Amino acid sequence: MSTDRRSSQVHVEDLAVGDELPVVVRNASRVQLFLYSAATWNPHRIHYDTDYARFEGHPDIIVHGPLQGAWLSQYVTDWAGPAGRVKGLRWQNRASALPERDYEFRGIVRGIEGTTVTLDVWEQTPDGQVLMPGEAEVVLPSRVDR
Repeated sequence: MSTDRRSSQVHVEDLAVGDELPVVVRNASRVQLFLYSAATWNPHRIHYDTDYARFEGHPDIIVHGPLQGAWLSQYVTDWAGPAGRVKGLRWQNRASALPERDYEFRGIVRGIEGTTVTLDVWEQTPDGQVLMPGEAEVVLPSRVDR
């Protein structure tokens, strides 16, 4: 089985408004959250100290917003493929994600203009609660010379 990403390159002609992107699932371990805090010099204890997180009113430690943003960015970049280019990406963190739970990254094609594709992208719980809505603008290769 080949793992060559070039074989999965999406081209603008492959898409139509309303097409759904493949779902990707992410799950952060407690160790990953501790290491992310260390790597980003984030001392806020809500990301690695359960008792402290509960003291601040959270049900458990919470996944870093920037980590979720990095996952969303990777989701869009991976979908665009090696010849795609992300022109813009923005999102809002609207609810907390907890460790050791599955979160789905999803997207839908909202618009196509030339080789630029506009996407609605988001992170959600398996039961459909949206934690992080966003938008992306991606330039994709064309199969046709322009």
